[in-house]
Amino acid sequence: MELFDVVVRYEIALWNLVDGALADAGAVSLAQLQALTIVEEMSGSARVLDIAERIGVTIGAASKLVDRLERDGLAERRPNPHDRRSSLITLTGDGQTAYEMAAAVRLSILRQVLEPAAAASAVAALSELQGRLDEFGKGA
Repeated sequence: MELFDVVVRYEIALWNLVDGALADAGAVSLAQLQALTIVEEMSGSARVLDIAERIGVTIGAASKLVDRLERDGLAERRPNPHDRRSSLITLTGDGQTAYEMAAAVRLSILRQVLEPAAAASAVAALSELQGRLDEFGKGA
């Protein structure tokens, strides 16, 4: 239980710190930045399903997030030429600008609070634990 409690408290505190810094800078929220990051990394081939899977939310929640990005002029949906049931999400010019600004703020905050060696060790340990959790979720 101690590991669980520590990880959850740390995740919440780090999320709040980064999200607050983004708000102070007049940038998009951290949730929006996560979606913009996925869309940017996938170079216009992101689907709502991709966002949902990578963030770890339901398809409905990811769809609402994309709706807000569209409403704010940061992203747009276009037909998927390979699957009529889905759309491809791309960043608009404003979305690319918002992504770059928010990503720079996020990076600045993380560089201030994460010691590189400790972060690398934590990533390795948590990645191993994530693998075990993924296997458990598959019924192994």
